[in-house]
Amino acid sequence: MIRKILAVGLVSGFFVVPAFAGHCPMDIAAIDSALENTTLDSEVEAQVKALRDEGRALHEAGDHGAATGKLAEAMRLILNSL
Repeated sequence: MIRKILAVGLVSGFFVVPAFAGHCPMDIAAIDSALENTTLDSEVEAQVKALRDEGRALHEAGDHGAATGKLAEAMRLILNSL
């Protein structure tokens, strides 16, 4: 029984990681669009751009979990500034 659970978890992991990988470019595009269409404080804008760049670098390095976290942090900054 435990082997079946572990096998299902392992196989599902192979499908989840590519889903995160495909999500990063959409988040980056959403952040870029928000930066173009909103007026943010220059300090907040600099933080958002730094987080976006960090997220992009992590995505390109293959660390999609960390990339998603950085990109989500950038999006939260934008939302909190509106």
